[in-house]
Amino acid sequence: MDAFYQYFLLPIIRNGWFNPLNSIVYGIILVAGGYGVFRLLLLLKIQIDGKLYISLIPFIAFAGVTRTLRDYVYSMSNTQAGFFGTFAEHMHIMQQNAYDYVLGMTGNHFLAAADSHVIAWFPTPGSYFVTFALALISLLVALAVQKYAEAPYWKTLFILGLAMFILNGAMLPVNTLEPLFYIGAVSLAWAALFFGMVRLNGTKLLKKADKRIREAMKTVFTNRNSAILSAHLFDATATFFAIAAFSTMGGSGYTEQHFLSRMLMPFIGPQVMFLLKLVVVIPVLYFLNKYIEDKDFRNFLLLVVLILGLAPASRNLARLLVGV
Repeated sequence: MDAFYQYFLLPIIRNGWFNPLNSIVYGIILVAGGYGVFRLLLLLKIQIDGKLYISLIPFIAFAGVTRTLRDYVYSMSNTQAGFFGTFAEHMHIMQQNAYDYVLGMTGNHFLAAADSHVIAWFPTPGSYFVTFALALISLLVALAVQKYAEAPYWKTLFILGLAMFILNGAMLPVNTLEPLFYIGAVSLAWAALFFGMVRLNGTKLLKKADKRIREAMKTVFTNRNSAILSAHLFDATATFFAIAAFSTMGGSGYTEQHFLSRMLMPFIGPQVMFLLKLVVVIPVLYFLNKYIEDKDFRNFLLLVVLILGLAPASRNLARLLVGV
């Protein structure tokens, strides 16, 4: 029980810290849960295509701003007696303070009660479970609307996710827009690079290259893959600027929560985030597009890779805008 507290509950009390053990366990849960979601989508006869991708983007953004709401409530709560005590006491304080904050922002007791529980349980793995549950409920509603009102499910799903994102996003106490310009400019530069590589395919310049290089380029640098790479480099860029250039409202510096990048950062610096993204995501994209023959399964796995980049990226940017 002590090990469970140390490796799983204590990281949540510390607002989502990662260690090798919980990273492995969460990875296993992600794989098992991901396969279950894939089978569910097939059961519901949902085509895994660009429309599904688009409909889920608001939910990914919702996860980012909701996680930042928790960061903000956490920063207001961590001086209270008992906050770092038992897990139950910690979660009670978080939920109560989240309730008070949402009630003060909206004046709606029902909304405050519901959203406060969402906010309190939003560190990993809670953020994935809660967001999935909300997206699944929204999907079932969207399918019902499609059946009886003949409106495409993905449009209804997009609107429901957008409403959730706007609701929680509007409650963020944005402190500065400065990080948006730095991160936005660098992220756009990465996107231009990746989509520029797509344009190289089939040009005279690439035809002079080795056949294996040409095939690898065509496999990795497609429009969809370039969008996924852009999302992950957006995440790396936000992390880099957070650690290298910005500080929290309290004046302390940001730190990396994932153990591998945290371990390498003293030797390479915060730019290690760019290196890790490139050496991990590019081979993953190559493997999925080269060796996964089932189109639906391949598209689903690519969707998972997109979420793993875009969700933390949106949270990192939102944190910097708030300053927590």
